[in-house]
Amino acid sequence: MSLIEKLQLLDDEFVLNESGIRNINALSKEYKTAEIYFHMDTDGVTSAIGMKEYLKKYGIKTVTAHHIQYGGSEYAVPKPRNKTLAVLVDFAHGKPVMKIHTDHHEGQVGVEKGTSTSFVQTPSNAAYISQVISPNDLFPPNDVKIISTVDSADFASQGLQPDDIMRAVFKLDRRFKVEKNHKAMGFVVNTLLLAYKGKKGFLENLVMQAKPSLISMYNVITKLAKDAGYKPPEEVESGKMNYVKQQAGNTVQGKISGIKSLGNGEHMMIGSTIVQYGGGNMRNGYDRYTPFKNHPDADFFTVIWPMGLLQLSKNPFKKAGNPYHLGDIAMKVLQKFKSKLMKDVTLDYVKYVFERDIKKLGSAQSMGFTFHDFAALFEKKAKGLKGGFGEMIADITNKKYAQLSKKQKDQLKRISIPLWDIIVAQSGGHKDITNLQGFAFMGSGKEYLPLMRDVQTEIAKEMKDKHLEE
Repeated sequence: MSLIEKLQLLDDEFVLNESGIRNINALSKEYKTAEIYFHMDTDGVTSAIGMKEYLKKYGIKTVTAHHIQYGGSEYAVPKPRNKTLAVLVDFAHGKPVMKIHTDHHEGQVGVEKGTSTSFVQTPSNAAYISQVISPNDLFPPNDVKIISTVDSADFASQGLQPDDIMRAVFKLDRRFKVEKNHKAMGFVVNTLLLAYKGKKGFLENLVMQAKPSLISMYNVITKLAKDAGYKPPEEVESGKMNYVKQQAGNTVQGKISGIKSLGNGEHMMIGSTIVQYGGGNMRNGYDRYTPFKNHPDADFFTVIWPMGLLQLSKNPFKKAGNPYHLGDIAMKVLQKFKSKLMKDVTLDYVKYVFERDIKKLGSAQSMGFTFHDFAALFEKKAKGLKGGFGEMIADITNKKYAQLSKKQKDQLKRISIPLWDIIVAQSGGHKDITNLQGFAFMGSGKEYLPLMRDVQTEIAKEMKDKHLEE
């Protein structure tokens, strides 16, 4: 019996669970084809594959899929075709064209009234689609556990270490039971998916070709990679290990006062918190868990990504509990800088920034940043909307920025949003990981990076005496 045949034995268990999309029967009468939009990580891909199978049971065929990411690329994705059912999974920002939207994050914005929604905070959206929305399990239960483990970073409770999660090569280890080999294969699926996700069409092809099982996904990933000439898994793994060594060499000794002078990839320990600036040289390899591989005793990690993102997270490999809500801590620190973030940003500039990726990643069929998106994110904080010309502003905003005349752009300049509210709307997270983003709306890196370094320094001060607790 082959390895894949052995692992296939794990697919035998199915659980009946009565639930479903609220009006799926009505939708199935109206639509015979669907397009699925999914977040570009393992939970997003598996959610899309599960949704594809769920829709199939109601006679709706998925004809194409599109990955979606927060930020500018969110607005570069193509509009759905006429008469296709638009479905969004594992994404917190709603779109007016979506007829079905499922997500598992703490909060969602921009969800159109009438959309069939299913929002439940769970370890993964794939788990909810597979085991609750669907009347029958779509993914095998063991697969769901692996997917949820990865998406929630629930590693410590299972005794997993960075090496378990970072492997890119799967080899059958006959010393272990099939279940342990299956788990190792699942983690490799995650590693390779993240390694290849930037390749054009890779994620979409994976969604369209794979069945709802990690075994199927592994087979499709390795075939797609081989056919397209991607780096083989051995090179992916070698690149990761070289990156770990490189970053180990980027450890510097210093005090809080030295945080602002950290170079790209450099990091220091402040108490039990790793403080890092940038990712260093990521050309030949990268892994998000590298800091905890190099500093296993660290409790927390904060990093600035120069595109305007600051992250704070706990070490997911330590069994000690986290007595703090990192999202609350990050916002508490950010409050200290509120006066510096009250600069007004015009709607013209907001639309320009959000649509910059259309030229690089999109087309004339891209969704763009519409007035609906603006209203969902910022309407309550916007200045200048009163005065009876809201319909004109909406009409202008619904056109692509590249198509606007100078006069139309000048009209959008009459509307503004405080930078503070842009950052708050774009930021978020939960107890164990949080993001602060939107700083780039200040302008160039010369303008916003010094402020981000100040914020990170204050976060380091806040975290230096904090520890995970047994």
